[in-house]
Amino acid sequence: MIMTLFSCKKSNDEPKSKPVLLSSGLWKISSIGVDLDKNNTVDLPYPLENCEKDNTLEFKSDGTGISYEGATKCDPEDPDTENFTWALKNNETILSIAIPGSFFSGETTLITLNSTTLEAYLDYTDPSTGTELRIVFKLIH
Repeated sequence: MIMTLFSCKKSNDEPKSKPVLLSSGLWKISSIGVDLDKNNTVDLPYPLENCEKDNTLEFKSDGTGISYEGATKCDPEDPDTENFTWALKNNETILSIAIPGSFFSGETTLITLNSTTLEAYLDYTDPSTGTELRIVFKLIH
C-alpha cells in the first residue's frame, strides 16, 4: 500500500493556458470564409488553393512567430518564411497578430482555442468599398 501511494503520478489534466496552447506547435489553415450574419460560422467559404493549404504558423512563447510558406508557393518570389508578432489582449479573448501583407493581421477575436483548434474572426472594412466583412478562420495542428 505504501508503494502505491508513492508511485502515483500527478494528473496532467490541468488546463493549459492560452499562450501555451498557441505556442504548442505548428498551425495549418483548415478553413477561411466570410460570416455574413456575424454568428461566427462561415457562410461564404474561401476556396483555399493548394499553395495556401501547406502554409503554417508557429507562435513562439516570447510573442514572436514565423509564417512558413510551405513546399508549394503561390508566387515563386514569396519568401520561405516571414517573421511576425502576436499578443493576447482583453483578458485573452483577442489575439493581436501582425503578419506583414497578410489578412491574418489585426485584432482577431478568439472563438475556440484548444490543443487542436484555433478558430477566430476578424472584422474587416474593405478600404475601396467601405463594406464591412467578418472573416472567420480555423487553424488546426
